[in-house]
Amino acid sequence: MVIQTLIDALKDHGVLSSFRGDASLSVGNLCYDSRQANGESLFICKGFGFRPEFLTGAVEKGAPIYMSETDYPDQPASAIIVNDVRKGMAVASLLFYQHAYRAFKTVGITGTKGKTTTTYFVKNILDRFAGKKTAVLSTVEVYTGKTAEQAHLTTPEAPDLHRFFAETKESEIPFLTMEVSSQGYKMSRVYGMTFDVGVFLNLDEDHISEIEHPDFEDYLSCKLELFRNCRIAVMNRQAREFERFYEVAKNHCEKVYTYGVTGEEDYWSENVRHENGSLIFDLCTKEGREEYRINVLGRFNVENALAAAAVCKALGVDRDTIRAGLERTTVEGRMNVFEKNGVTVIVDYAHNFLSFSRLYESLKQDFPGRRLVPVFGCPGGKAYLRRRDLGVLSGQNADFVYLTAEDPQFEDVTTICEEIAEYLKPYHTPYTIIPDRKEAVVRSITEAKPGDVVILLGKSEELYQKVRGVYEDYESDLILAEQLMK
Repeated sequence: MVIQTLIDALKDHGVLSSFRGDASLSVGNLCYDSRQANGESLFICKGFGFRPEFLTGAVEKGAPIYMSETDYPDQPASAIIVNDVRKGMAVASLLFYQHAYRAFKTVGITGTKGKTTTTYFVKNILDRFAGKKTAVLSTVEVYTGKTAEQAHLTTPEAPDLHRFFAETKESEIPFLTMEVSSQGYKMSRVYGMTFDVGVFLNLDEDHISEIEHPDFEDYLSCKLELFRNCRIAVMNRQAREFERFYEVAKNHCEKVYTYGVTGEEDYWSENVRHENGSLIFDLCTKEGREEYRINVLGRFNVENALAAAAVCKALGVDRDTIRAGLERTTVEGRMNVFEKNGVTVIVDYAHNFLSFSRLYESLKQDFPGRRLVPVFGCPGGKAYLRRRDLGVLSGQNADFVYLTAEDPQFEDVTTICEEIAEYLKPYHTPYTIIPDRKEAVVRSITEAKPGDVVILLGKSEELYQKVRGVYEDYESDLILAEQLMK
């Protein structure tokens, strides 16, 4: 990529503040980690934790140019100074990887809960339709045909995201399905790109803190951005703030499809029932109705299946492929069920008010009269409202609660658990605090009585805990449940 081309693009996007150096430079690498810098790198000074010595390290490794919001005139490198380094990074990534995402169909899915399950409903349908594995960027994994790895960010940083797009193009994969988080727009990770289909699942207060969104309106505004940047919109008519999402989509998208449960939508469900570990429902349109089956429990997943069906129909997929793809979908760490000696263990990623409330509602319908025993915690340093919300909901619905670690970062696990416990106490719900998560999971299952439904929440398939800025190894709730319930 020739730097003059990038300078022109940054001007067009209103991001460029100044430039000094050699505009005829050509770079063959984008990086924001100084350890990855080399003699062909454009080094990007981004992030809350950025320190000038990182730039020094990159230049010492040969990086001939950097992008930053601050000029460092003592550095012997060309400098692109921008007013928003994250937007600048996105523009650079689009150019460097030559808008690779335009070579295939993209589906972007947003919502407070259900993004991962809906992503895999869509992906599995498209896999069957394409006759090959299609690309996915999810909370669980990254797959591009060249890269296959566990994910750490719901929506990757722009240079990584566009590299994954380039790999998908090179692999000649016709579809890519991805989760688009509010942070994906807040941090400009998907700035400048247009999705073929955008999906709005639901909305509730979450991710509100000094390091995420300052308030609900900011969270909502970031979610809305997807529908200013997609061609076809698929939207849950019963979702909170639906009218605002619909208004934006109507003004920016070529087509808008709705789904829900009232019969006023383009796609709706009726006659939902739980049979032999599956959910069966009628998928209805104005043309008629057909019976569908999914093998992921949680009645809220019927809504996710409707969203996936609407997406794939908009992409030209036939109904038999849609039905088969939905039926064959299971998602690692999402409503995985184990049964042994009258005890049921469920592993799920539920971690906020909306996901907990819908989960308890569904469990009471599908496991009537049985004791509900959740195991969960809350993350350190962010989303503080969850401590209240999850405590209140568990006080109202659970029969016994195990409180434990969930990515405590720089906070004390016991202190977090004690805060949650204060919201359990008014409901007189018994609980215990076990800071070590593995011990909490083992005890919850080994101490369970016949009829108990033990629910392991918040970590699912994740093989780590975030502790003091480091990813510490953890066996995962899913692996522990599989071992204990053999």
